[in-house]
Amino acid sequence: MKMITSETLARVEDLLKALGEVRYRSLFGGYSLTIDKAAFGMLVEGELFLRANEQSAAYFTQRNSSKLKFTRRGRAVYLNYYQVDSELWNDPDLLVQLASHSITCANEIIAHRHQDVRVKDLPNLSLQYEIWLWEVGISDVHTLKAYGAKECWLRLRTIKKNCGVKALYALEGAIIGLHEAALPAETRRELYEWFTRQPSLVSE
Repeated sequence: MKMITSETLARVEDLLKALGEVRYRSLFGGYSLTIDKAAFGMLVEGELFLRANEQSAAYFTQRNSSKLKFTRRGRAVYLNYYQVDSELWNDPDLLVQLASHSITCANEIIAHRHQDVRVKDLPNLSLQYEIWLWEVGISDVHTLKAYGAKECWLRLRTIKKNCGVKALYALEGAIIGLHEAALPAETRRELYEWFTRQPSLVSE
């Protein structure tokens, strides 16, 4: 982690300590920030971006705040996160309030995802994947996550002999809630290395 990003993280941790312990993990070339599993913000090149809900989005839009952008397959993708500018940094009470809204928004999304979510509803997966997984004893999201991507992939390969690394990436992304193309490079590398150690593979 670069020094400027580390300094911003320390600033965020100090400012939001009343809301809970801030944790981070690499994502989209930056760092996803969470409190109690609620992803409320992103750190990118030392800049803080907050997830927006209806209330905070109106505030950020009025201020013409920049949205978080990353490039995927040569195309710009904008996420529902807005940059915290110097004026907002200088109003810590408002910043904490907006961060609280971000946490609430993230928790609402988590709760919604857990309501009657089927395997086919997860990122990267389709009805065909749901059918294949059902055939190998993985009939719901809870079981999918309990087994993990590698075990699910091994089971899939018993009925789908050409099951390749893309399927492994798709399963991992589905479990953690990401499009497979957005998986962190470290995760993709670890999965690929594991994949290459499996016997008698037929690539997709």
